[in-house]
Amino acid sequence: MKKKELMTLTPAGVTSYVRAMAKKEAPDNGSLYKKTGKSYYYQLCLRAKIEKGYLIISVYLPEFVRAGAKIPAYVVYFDKKEDDFITFETDSGKWRKSMLHNLECSGYYLYDPKTYISRRDGKLISEYLGTETRTYRDLWEYQERIRERQLIARHKKKTDVWDKAMEPVPGLPKDWERWILRNAVSEHYIFYKYKKGGATEGYCTHCGRTVEIKAPKYNQPGVCSRCRQKIIFKSVDKAPSFWTDEEAAYLIQRCKPGIILRKFHVRMILRKGNFQNPEVYYSETKRFLYDEKFREEPYYYDNFKNRGDRWIGGEGCNYRGYYYYYYYVPSPIEGKVYQRTLPDLGRKELKETGLIQYMQNHPVSNPRKYLKAWEKIPVLEQILKAALKGLSEELIENPEKLIWRDTKGGLAKRLEIDNAKLKRLREMDGGFHALCWLQQEKKENICLPDDLLCWFIKNDILPKDLVFIHDRMSYVQVKNYLVRQNVGTDDSIRQVLITWKDYLSMAKRVKMNVYDEIVYRASKLYQRHKELAEYIQKNELSVTAGELEEEYPYINDILPRLQEKYEYSNKTYTILAPRTIKDILEEGQALHHCIDKKKEYFDRINSQESYILFLRKTKQPDQPYYTLEVEPGGVIRQKRTEYDRQKKDIEEASEFLRKWQAIVQKRLTRDDVTLAEKSREIRIESYAEMRKKKVKINGGLFRGQYLADILEADLMEIPDTGKEAA
Repeated sequence: MKKKELMTLTPAGVTSYVRAMAKKEAPDNGSLYKKTGKSYYYQLCLRAKIEKGYLIISVYLPEFVRAGAKIPAYVVYFDKKEDDFITFETDSGKWRKSMLHNLECSGYYLYDPKTYISRRDGKLISEYLGTETRTYRDLWEYQERIRERQLIARHKKKTDVWDKAMEPVPGLPKDWERWILRNAVSEHYIFYKYKKGGATEGYCTHCGRTVEIKAPKYNQPGVCSRCRQKIIFKSVDKAPSFWTDEEAAYLIQRCKPGIILRKFHVRMILRKGNFQNPEVYYSETKRFLYDEKFREEPYYYDNFKNRGDRWIGGEGCNYRGYYYYYYYVPSPIEGKVYQRTLPDLGRKELKETGLIQYMQNHPVSNPRKYLKAWEKIPVLEQILKAALKGLSEELIENPEKLIWRDTKGGLAKRLEIDNAKLKRLREMDGGFHALCWLQQEKKENICLPDDLLCWFIKNDILPKDLVFIHDRMSYVQVKNYLVRQNVGTDDSIRQVLITWKDYLSMAKRVKMNVYDEIVYRASKLYQRHKELAEYIQKNELSVTAGELEEEYPYINDILPRLQEKYEYSNKTYTILAPRTIKDILEEGQALHHCIDKKKEYFDRINSQESYILFLRKTKQPDQPYYTLEVEPGGVIRQKRTEYDRQKKDIEEASEFLRKWQAIVQKRLTRDDVTLAEKSREIRIESYAEMRKKKVKINGGLFRGQYLADILEADLMEIPDTGKEAA
């Protein structure tokens, strides 16, 4: 509906009769739903008008009319041609799509207020809508029917697409129920009639024949002498009617433009007195459509928007209902696959997938899981056909294990090994770990003994796990060392390896020569690991400082040069420059702020974008007070005390900081001025980028505020160049 056009229409106004009706009062019955202290005989007064093909309903509130209101509280416009309506709220000037009973004017009247509509207006409404609609309730019920039709139309846009996709789905095979009974249902029974001396024959539900039995016992397992199916013995006299457990069954069919995989839940019903005629129950729960490129489109059968069961596009859930009160029962996933459609599909649509070969060795399987794995690693087909059973099993479960490069050539080349190693992999029936080791052999042009490979595989160790030590020790030496260090511990070999790697990492942190055999091949690994862990714990700052010195090699040369240029003192305050990286770390730990935890500050010092200085009380020069981040020209970016806070006492120090900035200006060299200008440009760009990305502070005192605003508020520029704007 065009709102501009509706605004040109004139709603029906208040007549003298409406005004009189609005003034009628009803006895005060203490109604809980009164809006004011007054009780009106009519809660609403409606006027109707038709203009330019629209039915216009004016909704007046009696209390407003009685007070002299001349315009309606709401104006409802009906358009029969478009089968729609819309409401204009005159007080707020807003358009509403709410139905009459959802408007504020009527909600407290419990959907059916006593409403005044003149006979003439009632007839007008009835003729326009083509119904018997005359009352307020009839109007909003008519609105409900409009909304229902609109909802159906919206749903139909989705359901029509789904229905069209389902049109080419073929019917079920003629022997479908018989196949379920004989193949898909795994629970089978032999029913016998008890007789003195023991029953000698019974009825097998799997082969559907009377078979010989010997000394059966009720509810005991056995094997059918005819079909060799595992069964449970049941006495005809004792057994009640019962259902078998729900199982999955799959049907694969040709369905243009590709194939369809259909999943069913199947059960068998055995009724007392009629055990020789088991009934089959099946329900189709999921469908997976594949086009010629095997792009999947899933569907599930369920109730759609409380409008009945149908096929719905999407995955749906993998549960089939409630179990007792709180739990869902997982839907069965693996099941038998109907075989009779497979030979023809195997010659055409499924020819290059390997799915047929997979199901030959896995009569109970999940074809969809295989197809998903094959889609990620197409070489899976060749792996199956090459009888690499162990590798194929692992990759079907976890296709992400294999980093797939779509190379051309034979299987060996595609697996990044040679033919001899492919033969060895087949003979070992190796899995992914074996493949990784054979790939490593080819990369290093070596050949490791089978027993060594098997040892690494058994202990869940891959070549990538040994990168940290293999440049110093051979694989045989690594194995021997791990075995020796494992003696007397309850740890697995892999845990010993993790401890070894951790030990060398700590040794590197404390600048030990990790290429010295006495270090990397420590005779008492666990003892050395414990000693290093304790040392680092006691000397954490020194160790961290050493790492930062290695990462930022210029800092310790820059810091001593800051003293002459930036240190300054008066009777109250002193500014000091740190001598070493360790001084900065100690400051951060003492004040519990982020200076010792974020590498950005060290990166800026290393590039001379900004420096870290300490503001102290002159009488307590060794007591951390405030930490300053300062640009080479003396601009103070940040000033923070304990826990990244800024207290009122920093205002008292501001006069001193201004004097300090003036002193620094006199000490600057040309190089310092160049660095200062570069630092200013970087700051302006970084603040602009923060604002563009709307970077906020996640925690602490300034949580939820924009980082650029906080930094800019903290900025203290040089007094003479205050025109700079960050």
